[in-house]
Amino acid sequence: MGWTKQLPTWIVGVIMAVLFAALWFAFTFITTPELGVGARALASAVAGAGYGVGMGLWLGRTRRGYGGAARRPDFGRAVRRGTVPADVDLEEWRRAVEHHQRQHRPFRWAAPLLYLPMTALAIWLAVTSQPLFWVGAVLFLAMLIVTVVTTPRVLRNTETMLAELDRRQRVQQTVQ
Repeated sequence: MGWTKQLPTWIVGVIMAVLFAALWFAFTFITTPELGVGARALASAVAGAGYGVGMGLWLGRTRRGYGGAARRPDFGRAVRRGTVPADVDLEEWRRAVEHHQRQHRPFRWAAPLLYLPMTALAIWLAVTSQPLFWVGAVLFLAMLIVTVVTTPRVLRNTETMLAELDRRQRVQQTVQ
């Protein structure tokens, strides 16, 4: 959802709230079929509003930490590749890359600590109650695998980018 980087934070929060409410509404047909449409819509609106406010606050805090560099379309691509584009503001990019690194460093220990028990819980619930929980087990397992695979790569790439920014800053200082 790279296009959301260009939008104001509050608009992204509203979009996330509406999407979450719609998904919540759809899933309640499976999880709680006894609910009426009015109760289902009210519960979905409350859940969507809570999600939108929470994610909007988190997104605003994250955007402030990154600064203006993260709004550039090439920032995400640069982090994925571990390269720094030629025409960047060194201080702004250093701030954004360091923030990205600080944000991803805890995932090394937090991802297994969160996703393994949630996978086990979902498997237990699928075996003892509803087979629908197998979807949750697969989802948590996929999130664990993706996080365990991508986090070391992101941390390596940010280290490479910080080294390149240091090199460019040294060159810039010797030129001046």
